[in-house]
Amino acid sequence: MPALTTLIGLTAGLLTTSCWAPQIVRSYRTRSTGDISWAYVAALGGGIVLWLSYGTITGDAALIAANIATVLALGSLALLKRHYDRQHDAGRRGRIEAVLLDMDGTLVDSDAAVERAWREWAREFEIDHAVIAPIMHGSPSDTTIRLVAPTLSTKEVEVAARRQLELQYDDLGDVVLARGARELLQRLAATGLPWAVVTSADRRLAKARLDAAGVHPPVLVTVDDVASGKPDPEGFLVAARRLGIPIGRCLVVEDSAPGAEAGRRAGAVVAGLRGLPADVPVDDLAEVAALLPAA
Repeated sequence: MPALTTLIGLTAGLLTTSCWAPQIVRSYRTRSTGDISWAYVAALGGGIVLWLSYGTITGDAALIAANIATVLALGSLALLKRHYDRQHDAGRRGRIEAVLLDMDGTLVDSDAAVERAWREWAREFEIDHAVIAPIMHGSPSDTTIRLVAPTLSTKEVEVAARRQLELQYDDLGDVVLARGARELLQRLAATGLPWAVVTSADRRLAKARLDAAGVHPPVLVTVDDVASGKPDPEGFLVAARRLGIPIGRCLVVEDSAPGAEAGRRAGAVVAGLRGLPADVPVDDLAEVAALLPAA
């Protein structure tokens, strides 16, 4: 009998959860939960917790099972609401008038090429690759090299950084647009919104990778254009100035901690990809496109 009551409870929970399924799917597809208030979520969650507590006190396995399934569904919806509310909050802070995109790992998927270059560089310079791996993305080569090889002289750092870049110039076979990039570029073209690429690569490497991916930004700011690379904010400030847009009206899109720090220090709103802590969390560039004004 206990097994039967548990089965009945689970069935009831699944039926209840199925009522939530259309809302969860719709919220995910539209990237919006604006029709659901936090007061509604809290009230419903409070009721479920009370029923769950009652089932626990009375030892009613069916009631416990039913409410656990419902809690999981409500939790999923609450997570979606939190995620998309934070995105839409960015738009309310001020109209986005320009987009400043990082290149590697953000607009262009070149992670494999970057990692191959650092692995070979580590072998040639007898540096433990495990030390480089956590910090290989986001900063200029010379910044990373100073961190992993602090005993090198300024001249030696320059030589080492030049070699690291040389390992990447012709490694373009698997460089492609990042997920959602096509949708974002189409939205930018349709709206006429100014945009730029701000990268820690030098101009030769940036041009090579962007050409390989078929991207031609109206403004390109590389490490050659600034005195200090990311996390210094200079690159984003230069890009905003060239576009003629106040930096506070710019949306910076980044996938690395140094890049996000640079965007924050510049004074822009920062969108962070794939779990990167930022003002606006986004999974891919298609979600960035959804933040922008419609054509």
